[in-house]
Amino acid sequence: MYNTTWYIFSVIALTSVVSLTSADYVTINSVDGTYDLNAGDLNGLLGNSDNQFALNDQQILAATLNNDGIETIGKLSFILASTDAGFSFMGLFDGVTDIDPTGSISDQFLGVSALTSIDTTWYATGDEGSEYAWYDMGNNSQLVNALLGWDHGQTSAGFAWGDVSVAQSGTFNLYAAELTEFANNSIQFITYQDDQWAVAGTGDLSVLGQHAFSFQFIPAPGAIALLAIAGLAGPRRRM
Repeated sequence: MYNTTWYIFSVIALTSVVSLTSADYVTINSVDGTYDLNAGDLNGLLGNSDNQFALNDQQILAATLNNDGIETIGKLSFILASTDAGFSFMGLFDGVTDIDPTGSISDQFLGVSALTSIDTTWYATGDEGSEYAWYDMGNNSQLVNALLGWDHGQTSAGFAWGDVSVAQSGTFNLYAAELTEFANNSIQFITYQDDQWAVAGTGDLSVLGQHAFSFQFIPAPGAIALLAIAGLAGPRRRM
């Protein structure tokens, strides 16, 4: 006979364990700490094919975070989400919900140098005059250098790597440019938990106006892993 009671409770327990670890996430390592950022769903963003992190995408992202009580104005926010470009690691800089680019003059500037594998696509935008440069670094890696400018309180800027599930790891170097100053705890790393967005950790630019961190994408365990584990708890014949 089969020990069906043991089998049922084993499968329930193992299913519970897998469900607790089933989220896709990135691990952030910086001088200010290590943080795990779970992915949320923001499909509809990054839907173009011309490397543009569009203003309306930034507006939607800012509004979504604001609705969960996260301040984005005056912040450099980093977030992992499922978008039209796959699992995307995005940076939203000085996010505002009511963007008004008419007549705006950039008074905030941020330099971004981001490195990852060649397998993914970059997205960036800022006000007129922002600059971007892409480099094939060899060894299956790519580098984007960007100088992003925006009008504080009127417009935003953004940078993203799309589909980091294939790139999986990379680095960011940030630096304040043109004498721009950011307040304490201006860098925030945002995770998705309990059906809402929340700040997992914060950081600061150094006295030289710089900040560096790395990211590592960790995919959720697949269904095959669950089946394999459940197989170990399969029916046993009583001796």
